[in-house]
Amino acid sequence: MRKILLGLIIVILSSCEDSNSSAKVKVENWYEGGTLHKSSMTEWKKATEKNKLATCGDYMATVDNTVSLNELKKRAKNLKNCIDEATRDLDEFDNESVSSIASLCLVTMGYQ
Repeated sequence: MRKILLGLIIVILSSCEDSNSSAKVKVENWYEGGTLHKSSMTEWKKATEKNKLATCGDYMATVDNTVSLNELKKRAKNLKNCIDEATRDLDEFDNESVSSIASLCLVTMGYQ
């Protein structure tokens, strides 16, 4: 009975795929997909919250990769908030790199 049920589930899921689309839907974890490491603050300000959080997760994991994922996420959120707050309404930082602002925040937050 389990094999029949499993087979039925596979058939149903297969029929739900769009045969014209080559893209696969992938569910990502909060720490996946960060692409802002070498970006400017202009790009940061336009990025999604998920991208910002994932990028900050990478930065925080570089600082200390021995903490739990829950703690890493908490620290990544704090770093994201620091970057956002430090540059909010300050266009003169638009050409600065995200990594330089993140470094300043890490020092301010006591991680370096």
